[in-house]
Amino acid sequence: MKRISLNLLFTLLTVIIPNSPVFGQTEKNPSQTQFFVGYELGEMAFNKFQFFAGEAGLLFKTQHMLRFVHMNVKIAEKHLSSDFANVVDGENVKGLFKGYELFYDIRIYKSFYAGASAGYYNNFYRHTKLNESVDHFSSTLGFELTYRETNIFKVEGLYFNLALPFRFYLNPLEKTELGNSTVNRHFLENNIWIFIGYQF
Repeated sequence: MKRISLNLLFTLLTVIIPNSPVFGQTEKNPSQTQFFVGYELGEMAFNKFQFFAGEAGLLFKTQHMLRFVHMNVKIAEKHLSSDFANVVDGENVKGLFKGYELFYDIRIYKSFYAGASAGYYNNFYRHTKLNESVDHFSSTLGFELTYRETNIFKVEGLYFNLALPFRFYLNPLEKTELGNSTVNRHFLENNIWIFIGYQF
């Protein structure tokens, strides 16, 4: 859902976060499989914390992760039409981003993971002044890059997960006109998700 500045993300992931006194703790191999749950802050903060977004998963001794993500976010007009999201060209359109996605991630270097995903999403967009809307459903396949730290702020079990998922819609949403506004085509979509949670 967001266009990413690759230079900014590269700097964030390779320079700023790993050298931070808060997030500079390399992920250690767990002695046993651990369960974790987290709340997503990025998508929620951009949309005034309307509804819910979070994850639950398992971190295996092999440093592989299985993560289930649920998104149910009421998307604000300002966010949809921003250059950052680039979902709607125009005004007076609100939306709902709802879906389920399963990720399988493998640790590739220190606190960095990469993985594949499969999901199912519903994207609903409604014109606020006209009786016009589009309700779209699709299965998805994708991949992601993740930066993960545990015991942040020196709190045992507290974790931070910055996830950059990319997904392909198997049933793309074609460009749709709602009044004088345009919902852009949904085929390849990406997000920036920030999870804060607890690992048991």
